[in-house]
Amino acid sequence: MSWVPPDLSQSCQAGSNITTCQPSTFLFLQLVSNLFGQSKDAVERQDHHTDLEDFIFGDKFFENVAAGGANREDNAYDFIVVGAGSAGCVVANRLSEIRQWKVLLLEAGGDEPDVTGVPAFPPMLQGSSIDWGYTTEPQQYNCLRRREQRCNWPRGKVMGGSSAINYMIYLRGSPEDFNEWESMGNKGWSYDDVLPYFKKSEDNHDAEAQNTFFHGTEGYLSIERFPFQDTNVNMSIRAYQELGLKIVDQNTDEQIGVMLLQQTVKNGERQSTNTAFIRPIRQKRKNLKIETNTYVSRILINPDTKIAYGVEYFKNNKVFMVTARKEVILSAGTFNSPKTLMLSGIGPSSHLNEMNIKIIQDLQVGYNLQDHSTLDGVIIALNNTATSVSDEERERDIRQYIQNHNGPLSATGTLQIDALVQTRYENSLDRPDIQLLLDTTNVQNFINDPILTSETNVLPLAYYDGLMLRPVLLSPESRGVVKLNTSDPVFGPPRIFSNTFRERIDVLRIVEGIRQGLNLLKTQAYRSIGANLVTNKLPGCEPFIYGSDEYWECLMRSYTGTLHHQVGTCKMGPIDDKEAVVNPELKVHGIKNLRVIDASVMPKVVRGNTNAAVIMIAEKGSDMIKNDWLHHKN
Repeated sequence: MSWVPPDLSQSCQAGSNITTCQPSTFLFLQLVSNLFGQSKDAVERQDHHTDLEDFIFGDKFFENVAAGGANREDNAYDFIVVGAGSAGCVVANRLSEIRQWKVLLLEAGGDEPDVTGVPAFPPMLQGSSIDWGYTTEPQQYNCLRRREQRCNWPRGKVMGGSSAINYMIYLRGSPEDFNEWESMGNKGWSYDDVLPYFKKSEDNHDAEAQNTFFHGTEGYLSIERFPFQDTNVNMSIRAYQELGLKIVDQNTDEQIGVMLLQQTVKNGERQSTNTAFIRPIRQKRKNLKIETNTYVSRILINPDTKIAYGVEYFKNNKVFMVTARKEVILSAGTFNSPKTLMLSGIGPSSHLNEMNIKIIQDLQVGYNLQDHSTLDGVIIALNNTATSVSDEERERDIRQYIQNHNGPLSATGTLQIDALVQTRYENSLDRPDIQLLLDTTNVQNFINDPILTSETNVLPLAYYDGLMLRPVLLSPESRGVVKLNTSDPVFGPPRIFSNTFRERIDVLRIVEGIRQGLNLLKTQAYRSIGANLVTNKLPGCEPFIYGSDEYWECLMRSYTGTLHHQVGTCKMGPIDDKEAVVNPELKVHGIKNLRVIDASVMPKVVRGNTNAAVIMIAEKGSDMIKNDWLHHKN
């Protein structure tokens, strides 16, 4: 199946003067689809299933399983990994290193298309055919000016998961984040415990690699900087230095400062976990089987013994079942892991009773949802960058990228810069609570129609005439919850109650983050190019004085944004933690042979971009599995 770009037809109304609604944008998307829409991984594969389309939900299914239908050798694996995202690809790689183990990796999406490899293309990946397309539920705290008061929360539905559609930032978080995890009862998750697993996956190609205490060079995951920086990248780093921030390696024990970020890229091309961990072994390890376009509906659990023994999934409009001799590993992500657990009878009793699902284990699945939140609307106009790019220039840049993986499309514009700072509300000595990012934007488009501009944001990050200052809340107090879809719990999207900005302290931190970020305009670096703050009031916030605390709060509640770092819905914690879903070995409390290994297990979100930490969790979780089955069990 080829990649399908976002459909702009509904958002772009006739006569719209937004640049991205012009015919040239549609032609560009078609060009990209033609050039990059296929996949290097697409091969002819013979699928082997046990056809169990008559085994449907209910007692009949369990009766047939109990009668022996699950024990056929050609339908049994040692391990089943559900979800081939940032974590699942790592787990499948590491478990299949043991030749005698038979591993099955199931992915709801298809093979990773070549379009994901181009670093400047993330805006056009969101909302495309490889995005689950989830949205938040309408609430009074956030997203008030978004369509239907819902915010889009993209998640990758493809081999590589969200690591195939993210912005490729490699930022681990503060050492104290992991020490805090351990202090919450999660023995073995201190920074000293997890650092070896960050290094294990890492193949660092930059000068940072010389610091061997913090960095690795022998892992599967290539870490390096983009090969291209435009003038505003270096100019902004100088500006932060003028403000007193020093250049630091934020992947060590020092985060506060500024950094030209390292990325999950190799020679100017994205390294998703599929690209890094699966592609090199996919056709080489005979003990690893990969099934794409496979929708897992639930984990099979014996309700009496509470032992997980397989999964049920849909493919080609048929239902199948496959069994695991050792373990099922759920790596479906922050939304789909809790959804799958609840469909399997593991979750809060009140909600499962409401959904008429038989309760196997009463756990607080779906709670503890956290995110790194931000906002749209704080805009800096630049006079040194042209956003109007001709078709010929775009085609030139595409040719340059295809030929040597260089040029404007080989980078993410000014999103290569990361500043980590503290506000007055942060109590720790050395941990940041705000991340300052500089996103790229078309100023006039945003002023004319901020909602439509956001909805049709599909052009490469290389083309812009303004910067969107994004203060990112790194340590939110607000907590949300994920629930099943009441009208279609199996195939319907989960209901996401984000509760973003519910807690007042979260608003206060971002307001101060805005003020710190706007100090860039006082620097010689920014004054020298005539950069200026765009003071047009956005719809819905007209009653407030521009630049007041009340105005900034109105912006964040009206034009809420996300860094796509949702975590926490299957919280890791000891047995006496009433909110915990998995224990420190990532085993589901009260259920045997079932683990969750993905972003959902984080008890608190790390103060960094979560992809690196998820990969670490997968590396450490894989070793836990190996330790159990190679050393402690026959």
